[in-house]
Amino acid sequence: MSSRRSRFQPGIPICLANDQEWIFPAPAADSEFAVESAEAEYLGLIHVVQEAEDQSERRLAELALAIFLIGLNYELSSTDLANLFTFQPRSQKLTNSQHAFESLARDHILSLARRGKLPLPAPSPGAKRRRLGRRVLAWLRGRGPMRKGLPSSRKGEAIS
Repeated sequence: MSSRRSRFQPGIPICLANDQEWIFPAPAADSEFAVESAEAEYLGLIHVVQEAEDQSERRLAELALAIFLIGLNYELSSTDLANLFTFQPRSQKLTNSQHAFESLARDHILSLARRGKLPLPAPSPGAKRRRLGRRVLAWLRGRGPMRKGLPSSRKGEAIS
């Protein structure tokens, strides 16, 4: 299903939908990204989590951050990601993963805040007109993971 990347980072184990623990990179003293665009993407996702207006948007943003982070440690296809992040609706596994993703996001935010690394995001054109949830869905669709399984509205329960 996957192979560890050469730049695998130690971190936080989280049990995903396949009943296996996967390691999500922990916040590092100095985040090292292979390319500069990865750092910008990471900070952008952190800001999306912070800007979430309600629980649904926050969970979606935390999911996007988790997908980004697991991609730093493992080479995963879109199918792999769909299998790892598709939980049964209202299941205990889903609830546990949501709490774990929330904690993971909080750890990264607090680490960045302590280091003074949370600059204000530059507003994008049309950002005020688009809801945050739609921006996160656009990120997920544009990144490739789970294209077919993404809900088109907030009522979808295919993902956490």
